[in-house]
Amino acid sequence: MAFLGFGRKKMAQPRSGRVKAILFDTFGTTVDWYTSMTAHGERIGAERGIKADWGALVKEWRAHYPAAIKTVREGKRPWTGFDTLHREELDKIVSRFDAKKLSDKDRDLLTQGWHYLKPWSDVHPALYELKPQYILGPLSNGTTRQMVDLARWSNLPWDVIFGADMFRTYKPDRKLYLGAAALLDLQPYEILMVAAHNQDLEAAASHGMKTCFVHRPTEDAKATGSFDYVVDDFEQLARTLNAA
Repeated sequence: MAFLGFGRKKMAQPRSGRVKAILFDTFGTTVDWYTSMTAHGERIGAERGIKADWGALVKEWRAHYPAAIKTVREGKRPWTGFDTLHREELDKIVSRFDAKKLSDKDRDLLTQGWHYLKPWSDVHPALYELKPQYILGPLSNGTTRQMVDLARWSNLPWDVIFGADMFRTYKPDRKLYLGAAALLDLQPYEILMVAAHNQDLEAAASHGMKTCFVHRPTEDAKATGSFDYVVDDFEQLARTLNAA
């Protein structure tokens, strides 16, 4: 697959040209993982009689994620998917939140919750407004199956799905950004990357994509890079693009 060789020598990309596709980060940007996973934990806890601090557990669980994917991205362990990494990290923290009584089956069920997260309230109206003019899809560190499950669960109107398992590495590795562009048969500057994470957008911009930072309460507090757009939500992005 030719795109796997992209980026060996960084080359300046032109930044002019009409955006034809919009790719979205998923966890935190498109879906509200904190509220969804806290509620998921509370349901399991109520059924099992486990009174854990589910909100704190979920925050700590998510905080372990960057270090876990880094080991794969840097080649310190072979390709390992999102679900496996999340399950491993869960085992490390349950005892600190009074959730040690969760059985292996319970922990598997809790991990599956990451496939069934609710989108932020602005997501549906904006995506349906953007869909007639742009190719839409996630470019995520989640697996392809996770993206499919999230799309079906939350009725997300994607045209295409890019999961990290397609590229056998994790963002911000160049393979995801340049690989997605190659598979769409587009130049990177014809793609707008939308995320609530500065690192994600800085990587996308370094490979020629246009970028949009969206504010989300669970993610990076503010935009720290020179991004093409900084918006409060997806609906503001849709209005901005439609007015251009």
